[in-house]
Amino acid sequence: MARRKDYNVRSAKRQIAPKLKRSENRYQPRLLVLLACEGKNTERLYFDAFFAILKERKTISSASCVFAPHQHTNPTGVLNDLLNFKDSVGRTSNDYEHRWIVIDRDEERHGGGGHTLEDFNAAIERASKCRGPVKVAWSNPSFELWYLLHFHFHNTAIDRDQVIDRLEKAMARAYDKSGNDMYSFLAGRTAEAVRNARRLIEQAVEVNGKLIPARANPATTVYELVELLQDLQKTVE
Repeated sequence: MARRKDYNVRSAKRQIAPKLKRSENRYQPRLLVLLACEGKNTERLYFDAFFAILKERKTISSASCVFAPHQHTNPTGVLNDLLNFKDSVGRTSNDYEHRWIVIDRDEERHGGGGHTLEDFNAAIERASKCRGPVKVAWSNPSFELWYLLHFHFHNTAIDRDQVIDRLEKAMARAYDKSGNDMYSFLAGRTAEAVRNARRLIEQAVEVNGKLIPARANPATTVYELVELLQDLQKTVE
């Protein structure tokens, strides 16, 4: 009887083990969005709020929408951050359904800062030729233009400092690029911002015959990324 009992125990273990293995591997996270941003705080804090909404629904994992580690502040460097992404379990940039970089024209300034026109153009050109799409949410002159468009339409050339000045007047408060409340502060005006941004792009195409980001001031395609994230909030299962 003892031998039969031992045999039954060993047999039960062999039957249970595969079930446990299947249970451990049952859930594979859907890898939705990988995002690399030029700014270390501004853009990340804003888009992280979109990611948080998706994660709060508990239909996606923490790996489903992520940021590539921030290593560079110039456009081609940001693209490299995205393409070189690899997490602790081996997921890479190529594993994600939607890959985006968020960059600014941000012309070089006499006191330092900004980056070259060549670098900006090269990032957009390289992204368009990547195997597997890499989309670019660019702003000219800066990401804060997207914020300004939540309040009113603006279609005359403007520099980064002027954008901030007009934004602060529109918000009736100081602008903090490291503030974590811009998404909630602007959420009720997002539809207006999308309309204004799309209108700027249409005008830029009319002027140049085609869309040339470096010549389109003011203009931004951030609205395309925002619309994607809004659609994911409605459709992800």
